[in-house]
Amino acid sequence: MKKELPEKVRISKFLASYNVGSRREIERMIENGRIYLNGEILTTPVHFVNKTDSIKLDGKLLLFKKFKQIYKFYKPTDCICSKNKQDERKIVYDLLPKRFKNFIFAGRLDVNSEGLLIVTNDGEVARSLELPKNKFVRKYRVRVYGVCEEQKIDNLSKGRKIDGIQYRPFNYKLFNKDKKNFWIEMELKEGKNREIRELMRSIDLRVNKLTRLEFGPFKISNLKPGEIKTAEPKEIRQYEDYLRKI
Repeated sequence: MKKELPEKVRISKFLASYNVGSRREIERMIENGRIYLNGEILTTPVHFVNKTDSIKLDGKLLLFKKFKQIYKFYKPTDCICSKNKQDERKIVYDLLPKRFKNFIFAGRLDVNSEGLLIVTNDGEVARSLELPKNKFVRKYRVRVYGVCEEQKIDNLSKGRKIDGIQYRPFNYKLFNKDKKNFWIEMELKEGKNREIRELMRSIDLRVNKLTRLEFGPFKISNLKPGEIKTAEPKEIRQYEDYLRKI
């Protein structure tokens, strides 16, 4: 059987998918005579390529192997976890440097929540973190308004069906529980949409601040809102070791 060759795509799109630059940046590289295709200098971006082609940038041969990259990003509030603009509000990609344009993120947070997102160039990493069956722990620090009734919270932590949706058990710790605005540290093993807010609402508590601190072995550490940094080698090893064991 004849082996099919990889589909050819426009060179600016192809190089952008390997984080060489944005499509517009690559088109400028071509205009400036910096890119060679199969030994010939390019003068126009209207060329279609795949990994079988020889492409050089500034005389250096480009190798098209995607190395797994994992970053930690602190999503601030008033920012939407989306690839595309929905309205005038900012999306995650408005805050990330341009070189992350073709990366994806794992662990959505609603617009009013903040904290740790995992940003990666590897779709398998994102999928593995989000799959409920893998049971990666998400840790949150939550400020809620209302009366702290420990028995209600304890009962809720054993699992609850709300509006037809089944929520799994969670671990928790309480802080400043004698105040109207008190804190709960929660550990969940899946990330249903608005899960914590719905859980708290079911016992007459209102969430007014929610921050994700950890996602599996990845920790927010000293990141500030809007900052991004490479995941620690130890965190990546722990992530890979965990997947091998399950």
